[in-house]
Amino acid sequence: MQSRSILNIALFLVVALLAFYIYDTDRKEQASSKSEQLTQLTADSVTQINIHHNQRHIELRRENDNWHMLRPINISANSFRIDTLLNMLKTVSHAAYSTAELELDKYGLSEASTSISFNDITIDFGVVNPINNYRYVRINDTVHLIDDHFYPLLSSQTGTLVARELIDGDAIIDKLVLPQQTLYRDGNNLWHSSDNTDPDAISETLHHWQNSQAFGVHNYMQRESLADISVYLAGNSEPIRFYVTDTDPWLIIARPELDIEYHFNLEFHDRLLKPGVAKESAEELGE
Repeated sequence: MQSRSILNIALFLVVALLAFYIYDTDRKEQASSKSEQLTQLTADSVTQINIHHNQRHIELRRENDNWHMLRPINISANSFRIDTLLNMLKTVSHAAYSTAELELDKYGLSEASTSISFNDITIDFGVVNPINNYRYVRINDTVHLIDDHFYPLLSSQTGTLVARELIDGDAIIDKLVLPQQTLYRDGNNLWHSSDNTDPDAISETLHHWQNSQAFGVHNYMQRESLADISVYLAGNSEPIRFYVTDTDPWLIIARPELDIEYHFNLEFHDRLLKPGVAKESAEELGE
């Protein structure tokens, strides 16, 4: 009986020690995870982002809770991609070293060709550690090792950070000059077309010009223009000019003056350029 009591006490102590070990380990991991976050800056506090990659400079600014690109072109930015960049602020630093302990040129950080600034915090990007595939980055006098999720976005084309819609979501279209017809708003705020297109078809086309998203935005590649489009927005006397530069295997609508082009799946050809045709095709398929 006495031996059984001793055994029970021993088991109780083992369980108690194990519970304390788990609690203490979890507490330390939580404390360390806070200290391992790359920065203490929050995404909501960031109002300006600057990206340098080789000779390219991109400037982004938050305006009324929306991100806008100011350089190298003036256009709405891709909010999803900006959120990806902002995730860098809270990414884990797997290791940290003082710059005084390192030869920075060995880590690609003596004269970094790629950097990003959030407000007044600059992160320089160095080389990748070949053993663990983490990337060396520098903030002030500290070098960190982080997951290499962000460099591809920083080094990609400018168009990667451009919004995928053809025009701003809050813009108001007054007139749309398409290759085969013109859609326009009269003084009573009613829409008409140059060929008496059905009003529902006009409304559908305008909806696609306001809301359809390209599957990609790329740097402009010079091609022969297949068709010209002019979009007149409320408050602007000069239209935005687009050019259809390819329709096979997908629809490409370009803005050469901004050095960008939008790539759409081919079904958007009729939705954007031929009011009524996409609706008629859908009705025929339904039959």
